[in-house]
Formats: sequence, C-alpha cells, structure tokens
Amino acid sequence: MSKIEEKIKDNLMQSIFSDSIKIYEFIDSRFNLNEEERTEVIKKINTLNNDLTILLKEVKLS
Repeated sequence: MSKIEEKIKDNLMQSIFSDSIKIYEFIDSRFNLNEEERTEVIKKINTLNNDLTILLKEVKLS
C-alpha cells in the first residue's frame, strides 16, 4: 500500500470516527438514557469503530 493510500485511509477513518461521535451525540440528545444505557451506547460505538478499523485496515481503496 502506498503512502498516499495510507494517508487517504487515515483521513477516511478519522471521518468515520468523527461521524460516530455525531451518532452518539444524536442518540444522547434524543433519548433519555440513564448512565448505564449511556455507557452501553458508548461501548457499542467503540466496538463498531474498532471492528471497522480492523476490517478496513488491509482493504484497498476503490
């Protein structure tokens, strides 16, 4: 993988991470979550981010 492709992928992954923060903020602002539920939502979003990072790490860009 070229350095350029790596840089593009890094930027894309940062965008995905930023979007996941927006997802959390959306959920938090529209649902009345208690602390346990809020923690669970954060865990799920973190798991999604981690899984996507692992999955997309070696996949070539189109």
